[in-house]
Amino acid sequence: MSDDTVMPEAATAAPPAAETPHEHRHPFVFAIGRIHARFRDPGVEQEFNQVVSGTDTNGLTTDEVLRDVLARPENLYLARQMQYVLTIQGVDTYDVVPSYSGDYDKLVGTLRSVPTALDLDVVVGVRGHAEGSSCAGLALPVVEFQQLYSFDRRSLFKAIQKPDGMSTKRFRAIADEVLTKILQITENSGGTPADRAANFVACRYAAVYLRTFEAFATDYALTAITVQPAAVGGDEGVMSFTVTYTSRTTDLRESYSVQVSTQYMNPYLLTRLTPSL
Repeated sequence: MSDDTVMPEAATAAPPAAETPHEHRHPFVFAIGRIHARFRDPGVEQEFNQVVSGTDTNGLTTDEVLRDVLARPENLYLARQMQYVLTIQGVDTYDVVPSYSGDYDKLVGTLRSVPTALDLDVVVGVRGHAEGSSCAGLALPVVEFQQLYSFDRRSLFKAIQKPDGMSTKRFRAIADEVLTKILQITENSGGTPADRAANFVACRYAAVYLRTFEAFATDYALTAITVQPAAVGGDEGVMSFTVTYTSRTTDLRESYSVQVSTQYMNPYLLTRLTPSL
């Protein structure tokens, strides 16, 4: 190498961009499942039992005792030491914690006095790098929630306008099939853009349910739900949510798609549900 060869200068590291309150370096989560309270360690369990021994629990079920004790203001310290696990399709998936310490009451609020198989909890937040501890020996990814709300399937379906002439029983059966297919999308943990788009549509976009009602009325079956990056904007978190219906008599297929942006923590619609090729 000659002496007059110009050596490349060392690159000067650019200062890190300032992070605004609406930007996060960690992946976003929009998950649907069931939250269960568990004792994070034996010490918490023993403290809970001691508190229960001094509380009037006559006639209460185990679930009622758990909710009643943790919901009392004087037991807030105990509620903060519990572990709140979001279970998705029967699998422990996330250790859910509040972004703000004052939101532990929202976690306690997810505990039902009379739990049913229809109960659902929605967690919207940010997944951190840390893993939570569990008395069962499992280390789960931690999700700090910004939004947390609970409902059952019937409450969700009440928010959807029932088509004229359709019985309530038939209406619920069709809506339940749509929601179940979305929740059963392979490995839907609410942590990928595709998962978040699907779960957002399931909770927030009634048009998919209404289109399915119309399809069933013309003897079409719901045969597929797919979510994939959109042809335009897919590399920036734009997802195409597609439902496919197949005629039970002619095998003719019809597909409808809606585009959802998942670039930010709160997904939102970019288009309406329209026919797709």
